[in-house]
Amino acid sequence: MWKMPTREKLFSFFPLVLLFFFFVPTPSHAEEIPDVLNFDRRQAGLYRFELSPYVGDYFGDKFNHSFIVGGNLQFNLTEKLGIASDFGYSKASADRTSALGTSITNKNEYLIDGAFVITVPAAYRSGKGVTEADFFTSIGGGIMRINNSNRGAGFIGGGMKIRPHVSWLAIRIEIRNYFTSIDNPSGSDFEDVLTIRIGPTFLLPPEI
Repeated sequence: MWKMPTREKLFSFFPLVLLFFFFVPTPSHAEEIPDVLNFDRRQAGLYRFELSPYVGDYFGDKFNHSFIVGGNLQFNLTEKLGIASDFGYSKASADRTSALGTSITNKNEYLIDGAFVITVPAAYRSGKGVTEADFFTSIGGGIMRINNSNRGAGFIGGGMKIRPHVSWLAIRIEIRNYFTSIDNPSGSDFEDVLTIRIGPTFLLPPEI
């Protein structure tokens, strides 16, 4: 029977995901770059705005497993560089018998942040054809509101946008690792949060 991976395994796996995004091999200069890996010759349209509602999982090193819902709005400055704002909502869940659990008076948790986004084109074979995709890395920061307290938070993330043969739609999958703090009566205030999100991305004009 499949078991949910522990938080320790998820946190240890995340740096490997980031290394993959940074060190994806590219064709040598002697080889012709396929059209799908060249922004100037791709079939999929490139748009200024991307609106991405999402749902996902939330793992905190001091909190129990929970959910996250929210939305991301990205403005593409160029084909490779963009800026984004994000809003997320989750429910803080901790052991009620612990010092941290007994100190929580409001379980509503909000994440509001901005980010810089770097995108590189990708593709994968699907049946007899090729489906275009994008790999992206994001880094930024903002505010995480936990237990009626506003905390500064930074994050690094990465993911993939699968672009089916619909010019205005993509499927977005992202992993984000947040770093913040929380009042913790029983020990360290440092809080490490991992979120896994998935949802559609609506590509909005004007074109780049």
